[in-house]
Amino acid sequence: MSKETYINLDVLKKAYLTLEKFMQNSTTEQEQAGIVQAFEFCYELSWKIMKKVMYNEGIDVNSPRTTFREAARNKMIDNVDVWFIFLEKRNKTVHTYNELVLKEILGIVPEFKNELKKLIEILDHKMITYQWIKK
Repeated sequence: MSKETYINLDVLKKAYLTLEKFMQNSTTEQEQAGIVQAFEFCYELSWKIMKKVMYNEGIDVNSPRTTFREAARNKMIDNVDVWFIFLEKRNKTVHTYNELVLKEILGIVPEFKNELKKLIEILDHKMITYQWIKK
């Protein structure tokens, strides 16, 4: 590895706050669609930041599945299987839009939000140890 990658957690933290805000107000279909979009954005940021952390720790990962496996091995996430479920749901949002998929995604968003919060806390803690993670 020749150069470490800086990681800006502010973007992920702001996305998390947006997701949380959208979840507070979700009565209309439009508001629910906003939650799904916030979920997609948070999910993408999460796995890409995990990938950068792995890179900085000398672990080469390319796909979300590999990233989640290594993140679990490195105590960044607790349960790799739940992140695989998030991946599956994220993939559904890209290819299909109907009411059943919307409800399915909305059903996992609270768990995703909790897992995302834990991830952010762990990455914040890593900031103490590593200089390559920027707030």
